[in-house]
This record gives sequence, C-alpha cells and structure tokens, in this order.
Amino acid sequence: MTELHPIAPRGMPPRHMGVRAGAAVTAAGTDRAEDPSDRREPLDETAFRQLRHQTKNALQRVLGLVLHNPALHATLDGQRLARELERRICLSAAVSDALFGLTRRPATMAERLRQLGESVIALLGDMEQMLHLDVATQGHCPPPLRGTVVRIAHELLGNTVKHGMHMRLLGHIEVRLASEASRTVLTVRDDGWGFVGTVQDGEGLSLARQLAAAHGGNVRLRRAEPFTEAEVILPHPRGSEPVE
Repeated sequence: MTELHPIAPRGMPPRHMGVRAGAAVTAAGTDRAEDPSDRREPLDETAFRQLRHQTKNALQRVLGLVLHNPALHATLDGQRLARELERRICLSAAVSDALFGLTRRPATMAERLRQLGESVIALLGDMEQMLHLDVATQGHCPPPLRGTVVRIAHELLGNTVKHGMHMRLLGHIEVRLASEASRTVLTVRDDGWGFVGTVQDGEGLSLARQLAAAHGGNVRLRRAEPFTEAEVILPHPRGSEPVE
C-alpha cells in the first residue's frame, strides 16, 4: 500500500493518508524485494533515489494544499472535490509505485501486482462497483522480466476494468504469475462482458504486445464463457536465476 503523509501548512497537523482495497493474495515461492537491476536503466541508484524523494515531496505538498485549503472545505461540493482529488493523487502514486517504485522501493512481485490491481480498480472503476481481486504468484520471476511483467499487467488490468467491467455492478478479476524453468506466464482473467469476433488492438493491448515482444514473448486473448483471459508468455533470458 502506498502511503503519503501530506505536508501541512505551518500550525496545521499532517493527516495520515493511504490507499486500501480488499484483495486476496497467495504466493508460492515468492520473489524477494526487487533487485536493483529491475530499476529503469537510464537512472543510476543515486539519481533514482533523488527522483523518488522529489516526487514524494511534491505529492505530499499537493495533498497538504488540498486538505488544508479553507475554500475547498467551505461547501459540500468543495469537500467532495477535495476528497476526490486526495483519493486520485494517492491512487496515482500507488500505481506509479507498483510500476516503477516512484515514491518507495519496489516490493515483491506478489505485493506489486496486488497493489497495482487494487489501485487500477479503485482509480478506473465506478464507485458503485464491487470488483473482487485475486492475486497469486508461483516460482521466481527473473529480475530482468519483473518490470515488464508489472507494466504489461497494468495495461491488461486497465482494459479489464474500463471495458470488461464497464457498467457491471459485480465482477471478479484474477491475476496469476507463474515462473517455470524456462518461461514466466502472466494471466489476467475476468468474468466481464468479453468480446465478440476478432479483437481489435487498442492502445493498452498494443502496448502489452510491444512490451512482451521486446523480450521475445507474446500476448494471447481468448474468450471462454463466462471468462475473458489474457495470457502473456515471456521466455527467460539466458543466465537467469533458477526457479526457487
């Protein structure tokens, strides 16, 4: 869970903030906290720490301005707007953390996928929806693939919530990550509307395919009533660590 503590104006106490949503998580042979090699290549460790620090400070400051602005809290509409701004800032930070560790170091794959799923559902879903999320991981995903796996999951989850679960009050989303001796398989499955006929790649699915192809992988989408399933297969790079 991403936690941001807003920086309050002088004389005002900070308020604890966070993002929380229900989800079931199981992990077998889970990965350790992220390896430094999983960070974005153009940035060295010191630069990434500085970027993380600056981003966190900026978000805290924005939250402080929202929470302690008298004009926003003078009316019911203003209060609702302040709460919604606060919620979306925290959710955006949670997604960024799961993808890139932008305000804190990346956690294990199970934690990153859970945090990502919860945040995407809360950010893109409707307030009235009740979407249940299950996350399970098995085996040891090689460090060079971890960032790609999470980024692909982000695109697939976004498609699921925006399209598959559009206007549905109840729904179930499953995220599975299984690493074997020579490959890692990511599966995102939902019981939403699905699709009819040939799938037309939108921006999200196109990005997922491009990310997978960069590692010699592929993305397959299929409908087996009542489920829609996206499966991503990524071969392990040479010299990867063995399955734990």
